[in-house]
Amino acid sequence: MGRMRVVSTTSTAHPAPSLLHSGIHSFATSVLSVVLGMVSSVVIARSLGPAAKGGADLIVATAGLLAMVLGLSLQSGVVYVVARGRAIISGLLLRLALVALMQTMLAAGLLVALVRIDLSSALLPPASEQWAVAAVALFVLGNLLAGHVRGILLGLQHIPRVNMIGLYGQALVLAMILIAAVLALVRGQRMTTSELVWIQVGGALALVLLLLRALRPSLTGSIQQESGFREVLAYSLPSYLANVVQFLNYRLDIFFVSFFVGIAGVGLYTLAVGIAQLLWLVSGAASQVLLPNVAASTDRGAAQQRTARISRLSLWLSMVLAIGVLLVGDALLPLVFGAAFRESVQALLWLLPGVVVFSVANVIGSYLAGIGKPHLNLAVALVGLVATIALDFALIPWWGIVGAAVASSVSYLVTTAAIVALFVRETRLPAVSTLLLTGDDLTLIVATMRRMVRVPRAT
Repeated sequence: MGRMRVVSTTSTAHPAPSLLHSGIHSFATSVLSVVLGMVSSVVIARSLGPAAKGGADLIVATAGLLAMVLGLSLQSGVVYVVARGRAIISGLLLRLALVALMQTMLAAGLLVALVRIDLSSALLPPASEQWAVAAVALFVLGNLLAGHVRGILLGLQHIPRVNMIGLYGQALVLAMILIAAVLALVRGQRMTTSELVWIQVGGALALVLLLLRALRPSLTGSIQQESGFREVLAYSLPSYLANVVQFLNYRLDIFFVSFFVGIAGVGLYTLAVGIAQLLWLVSGAASQVLLPNVAASTDRGAAQQRTARISRLSLWLSMVLAIGVLLVGDALLPLVFGAAFRESVQALLWLLPGVVVFSVANVIGSYLAGIGKPHLNLAVALVGLVATIALDFALIPWWGIVGAAVASSVSYLVTTAAIVALFVRETRLPAVSTLLLTGDDLTLIVATMRRMVRVPRAT
């Protein structure tokens, strides 16, 4: 496979912002995203209740599972190849779109087959099969296309633009949910599972259009040229296995809860998971910026030091957020989401330790992918998946959603220990460099907070 350096992929774009600027912007927009997400969650919880919310969550989780299993993790390869300057954007986008259509048809076919042989009960709510299959297929298509376009923009390091588009998409979905909730209230009814799902499908497809509009100035080259697609595949396949396994670590417990506890249990558990994973606000923003930065870097030592610093900063900032959740969660969650969701509190508290520690894994995983070694992430993810499956079978039948939370938390702890060990082996840096704050870190936090006040005005 020949290597090419395509200058034209970035010549029409704005200069890539600095790592610090992109990190600050990602963090700031992530905060706004959390606010929008929390408002949406409150409206959904109070408008639907645990059972109807659980049905919608199960459909979304099924779409996510199919998109991950069939999607080949092409987005990670797209980010890497574009960041290395080896892609012809127009040709690459066309090939990715065609592949997404084929993957969507395969997803719909698989789901129809499962419905016909009566094996879809853990994937779809009862009596929803006819419309849910169509909704899942469109959701899969939207997720795949949005992921591909987002990957190209991230590879070009248009990170602030991607962040803002994500916010616009969330705001659009929230507006539609509010309208549907008000209309249902006027009718003296509750919003239904199907209404919520179709709103979310519409939001996913609208996000694709917004991302394509942002990408249009960077569409260069002929679609007949070698696009870099083969290199995307070569990079993505090892990443694919790692991402599928890690996705199962994140989401497999939802399907176990659906099977052992029921749809109402899914609604209760996914609320706890959604709140707990808000603690990944910091590490998620950092990892999004870090992957293209490491891939484009020529100074491996500096990239290692940046990764270690970002890991420990993410860990401690996540810990501060977790303490806040711990102090107010028991009283605030039922008050905000309704008394019907009180059972979510214990699951949330058991999730916190693992979620906090896993913020380190989020960051280091981006570094390993950025240096072209996604197979290491696969090894780590397999360790976590074994723990997830074993503990889900052992705990969920007896402890319900609390058992699922304990299983996830332990899996996150095991996965983080494994990936830190790999990072130490790859970099020769001590393990404490990813965990313990330094004086320079505190100075950087103060300087960053000051800059965050100025950045929104400048942008």
